[in-house]
Amino acid sequence: MSELVARGFLRALFHAGQCLLRHPPTHDAVEDAITALQRAAEVLTSGQPEVCLTVGKEAFFLGPRLLPHASIEFHGMRRDLQQRGIDSITVLRGASRRDLTDLAAVAAGHGADLPVGGTVRLNERPVAFAQLETRPLSGLRRTYAASLDALRAVSSGRRLELEKVAGAVDGFLQGGAADAGPSLMLATLHNHDEAMFYHSVNVCLLSLALGRAAGLGDDELRRLGMGALLIDIGRVVLDDPALRLPGRLSNEDWGLVRLHPQEGALAILAATGPGQEIAAQIVLEHHVRFDGGGYPDLEGRRPHFFSRLVAVADTYDAVTGHRPHRPARTPQQATAILLRGAGEAYDPDIVEAFNRMMGLYPPGSLLRLEGGEVVMVTAAAGGDRRAMVVRDREGALLEVPEPVDLAGSRVAEVLLPDEVGVPPASLLEVAEAAAGSSPGRS
Repeated sequence: MSELVARGFLRALFHAGQCLLRHPPTHDAVEDAITALQRAAEVLTSGQPEVCLTVGKEAFFLGPRLLPHASIEFHGMRRDLQQRGIDSITVLRGASRRDLTDLAAVAAGHGADLPVGGTVRLNERPVAFAQLETRPLSGLRRTYAASLDALRAVSSGRRLELEKVAGAVDGFLQGGAADAGPSLMLATLHNHDEAMFYHSVNVCLLSLALGRAAGLGDDELRRLGMGALLIDIGRVVLDDPALRLPGRLSNEDWGLVRLHPQEGALAILAATGPGQEIAAQIVLEHHVRFDGGGYPDLEGRRPHFFSRLVAVADTYDAVTGHRPHRPARTPQQATAILLRGAGEAYDPDIVEAFNRMMGLYPPGSLLRLEGGEVVMVTAAAGGDRRAMVVRDREGALLEVPEPVDLAGSRVAEVLLPDEVGVPPASLLEVAEAAAGSSPGRS
């Protein structure tokens, strides 16, 4: 069974739990979320009497198989389950709606246990820990999870701990994030329920890679990474429910959104001593255009070079990620937007450097070749054009993707992850192994 199926179930479980936190059990949103969870459970158990998900110390497992992508995407839920003493979730075929609702409550921290002998069972793990796959998570994935935790801590009412943010940036640098390649694949990771946090981490990864391409040294990259990781911390400080609703924002809500750069900069300055002013400046200026427009008004002063780097990374990830009022767009569409805005919204030299770094088909791009097979790019097209076949010519999803060199291949179509059913970040470790190296492993 592919990780895609397990991720679908975990995503539905997480979403149902979040709905239960926000609404009463009879609310339409809760009913819809539980229905989606029930469907995901049916897919998960299709063709077998039961399925066991093990909740490990740093990862989820499906049977004995490590789920590297799901382990980071749902890191917070896995951590919370483990802290409450849950080491496995067994779902029986035909799991009842009531048992799945109780499971969603447990996942959200509102339930203590499930009835004995039900169709969903906790801590009845049929897979021994010794049987679990021992392949380690990429160091980049571990740092990604640590970055999310640092941002969640602020959201949950705790203070902004810049030492944790700095530790996450250092972890990315030590894991090779500034050297592009794997980090650009990981920066395609998104989670609709925590879009702001994932967006901030992706912007940090993209900014570090872009900063290295622009010739910055490690000390400069650390300051750049701090500001990039905290660009939306002002939204957390504002914490207005209207900003989390789907759909387009009202004029009043937009006025609130335009305050988040100032609020974020103030939060950083209040949480730190000398030396982090540049992080606050990046947060303050990341929505200021190259030509001086945007917000806040700098009265004709051009934003800092680091702020201009982050603005390019911010736009790219915002365009390629799903938003409540519009679907995700391809990397090529995102780079076209940057090119159209070069010289006005964005620094043209930085846009040029970004496009050079990403290539025509950036790492993580999903392409249908003329022969019909679907491949995922793992190295920028300007280099050796490595890729992996993820669907064969008949459209079948490969359990183990196959490396391929794109030299001489003709691209028929650029696809989105939802169309292919394969999130690029899920193949990070596979791509590293295929390349014959393991950057970022520990």
